[in-house]
Amino acid sequence: MPVVALGAVLANVLNADIQQRYLETARTSASLIAQVGIQPLLNTQQLAAGGMSPADVAQTDDRLQGAAVSQELRRIKVWNSSGTIVYSDNHALIGRTFQIDSDLGRALAGQSSASVTDGHDEENSGDNLVGPLIQVYVPLVFKGTSSPSGAFELYLPYAPVQTAIDNESNKLYVFLVAGLALFYASMFPVVLLADRWRRRLVHEAQETAMANLAVLERLNGLKTQFLTRINHQFRTALVGIQGFSELIRDSDRLDLDEVRAAASDIYKDAERLDQAFNEMLELERIESGGATLKIARLDFNDLIAGVLDAIRNQNPDHVVVARLDPSVPAVSCDRERVSQALATLLNNAIKYSPAGSDVLVASRANAESVEVTVNDQGPGMPVDFDNGLFVGYRRPHANSANRVNRGIGAGLGLPIARQIVEMHGGRIWFESAPGQGTEFHFTLPIRVKPSRELKPVARSA
Repeated sequence: MPVVALGAVLANVLNADIQQRYLETARTSASLIAQVGIQPLLNTQQLAAGGMSPADVAQTDDRLQGAAVSQELRRIKVWNSSGTIVYSDNHALIGRTFQIDSDLGRALAGQSSASVTDGHDEENSGDNLVGPLIQVYVPLVFKGTSSPSGAFELYLPYAPVQTAIDNESNKLYVFLVAGLALFYASMFPVVLLADRWRRRLVHEAQETAMANLAVLERLNGLKTQFLTRINHQFRTALVGIQGFSELIRDSDRLDLDEVRAAASDIYKDAERLDQAFNEMLELERIESGGATLKIARLDFNDLIAGVLDAIRNQNPDHVVVARLDPSVPAVSCDRERVSQALATLLNNAIKYSPAGSDVLVASRANAESVEVTVNDQGPGMPVDFDNGLFVGYRRPHANSANRVNRGIGAGLGLPIARQIVEMHGGRIWFESAPGQGTEFHFTLPIRVKPSRELKPVARSA
């Protein structure tokens, strides 16, 4: 009976955590769908007029169907501020006006919300919605306006949430029974271990929800290539999480230290997912024009030296040699962004170089720019490796024995470095051949000429 009672308490906490995570993810997903799948087809005039043109309705239908996730959605509605449905995948609702309820009112005031509902709202009468469902409202704010011009509403099935809750609750009860058999003499260690297990399960549920968000991102066809960049890293990390989870679940001989070791590996894989997601967000922010440069006049060799100090401390097994031209002048640039780009090139050079080998960093002054070179003694890159290295998830030795250590992130470091250099009006390229190492180069104008235009990046002849 104590095990049942303890399981009930922990299961209730777990259920609440899982449901809240799913609701937060649903709210984020709805915002993404509204921004990339719905809002580009709307304007404030259409919302004020209370309807979309038949062509826009058809285009929106095609976009949702082509995204291969429309089967995940139970109903979509776009409201204007008067309570009129401007668009819905149920065309019978378009143009109808209803009383504004509290959730819709909050969305029109700028506040998103997500909740569990039975789908019996007034506007759903006669519809075939079967609850329970997740109902989400997000405000629609257009460029040039400071307040919402309308609201986006969608319904998602609640069944996956309930399934996740049931599965994790069952796992929790199995764990508690096994813990009682192993540690009957002392209940306190069992409670501690159960709490760690609960927190790990909640984290795993959050990662599953993030995977669902990645599916919904496919609503925007332009993001397909972006998702391909991270597919490999996400799957690799999730395989690690799943494998160690099964080890803990299926073994009846693990002691506390072994459980801690497995949990540590799970944490490392989760850390990889977190960094990959952060890289995605940063590249998206830069590519969408949301990033800004903090330009200052600074000693460029001093910037390089600061990055080298940090890299050397982190990589004591490699010798980083600096050949800095003292004639390099001061440069106008964003110190943090340029340091990030240089650190990416250095970390890549170290990653693919044998332990104990030298990595060379050099600077020199040109007529109107400064140039940085990073040279490694790694395996080099295949002949067909060109600008693909700078535009998406692509690593030359992802499955090679020459790979020195396990990379973390989504493989977006070089695309981000390219964007940073080109935002400054500079250029980045590389020279490489199999078995002869790789040289990366980038230039920055002495006086920055910021640019949003992306130029093709290729291997040097």
